[in-house]
Amino acid sequence: MSVDERSRYARSGRTGWVRADGSAVELVAPTPRPHRAATSWRTATDTDRLDTLAARYYRDPRKLWRIADAAEALDPFDTVVPGSPVDIPPDR
Repeated sequence: MSVDERSRYARSGRTGWVRADGSAVELVAPTPRPHRAATSWRTATDTDRLDTLAARYYRDPRKLWRIADAAEALDPFDTVVPGSPVDIPPDR
């Protein structure tokens, strides 16, 4: 599996897995999320998404993972729920 060298997964381990059809694949091993303490928060609206929040707070929609890492949600796309607070960590 090819992972971009700038990816947060670039240094993650790899693990093998065999599909039901017998073909082998290489997967990125589970990678712990870095702790990112929030410095501010906002109440999510029905038009907010991780990428739009990252663009607003970091001027780069690709930094959406900073917000996802600060969330307690297991699925990063469960981070933004309209009416709920979204933690916004510092950009570093």
